[in-house]
Amino acid sequence: MRAASTGAASPGTYGSADTQYANFAFASEIGSGVYEISGSVITVYTFQPYYPLRGAQPNGGRPGIRLIFPFTVGFFNFDTNDLLHLHLPSSIGAVSFEPGVELDYWMNDAWDLYPYVKAGGTAASSSDVNAVIWGAGIRSDYRFEALAGAGLWRSQFSYAGAYYHGDVPNESFTRLRNGAELRRNLDLTWHSRALQLSPYGIVDVYFNAPSGPASGIAPRTFQYELGLMIGVSPQWQVWGWSLPRLGVGWREAGVLSGWRLVLGDPF
Repeated sequence: MRAASTGAASPGTYGSADTQYANFAFASEIGSGVYEISGSVITVYTFQPYYPLRGAQPNGGRPGIRLIFPFTVGFFNFDTNDLLHLHLPSSIGAVSFEPGVELDYWMNDAWDLYPYVKAGGTAASSSDVNAVIWGAGIRSDYRFEALAGAGLWRSQFSYAGAYYHGDVPNESFTRLRNGAELRRNLDLTWHSRALQLSPYGIVDVYFNAPSGPASGIAPRTFQYELGLMIGVSPQWQVWGWSLPRLGVGWREAGVLSGWRLVLGDPF
């Protein structure tokens, strides 16, 4: 499970104030977690079910094929402290569904390439920001070992666009993302599970960032994030699903800078 961010201080309202970041169109592209920015809390969960059609052959052979069905559910101004009292949100602020196809080129035991294309739609609490959304790109995952831990270096070049049903101007962006994470098990165990710490870092370069906070993306060309994930190895599972790790990070992104509670994976 991963989560992504957008928000609505007042859905459907746009202006120059840094708190009026409203739409949900790029939620599945931005990141994962619970965001607190300018006093507002935005919680968005992105799920990535898939169906494998064909396995990948090693050494750059015939690529694997799988159908992807990412969907996202968002809650605006939902206080995560309510979860401690088992108080769940009573309404959904926005949802999106963006099915597509992803290939898997198994280059070697440490490196995979994943080109993809997807398209779908989003519906928010304000119909002005409902949109047709699409995206295409390629992701590179390189696995390595360092400092007695297991690392992942992920690079992704992606294009995403949104065509709105209302009067909101259409948006698109091209982004180069580089992220690295190092998972290291500590000598602390509980029920045969080791405590795992994972520092991470993300650098985003937007070649044509959206025009402002109303898109959910800061207009700055360079954005970065540093944080720390906490989990256990092996992960706990419920009904065959791995429970998400938790983490916290700081994202430096101009008017949309703020803290992020990560659920699952940082990128």
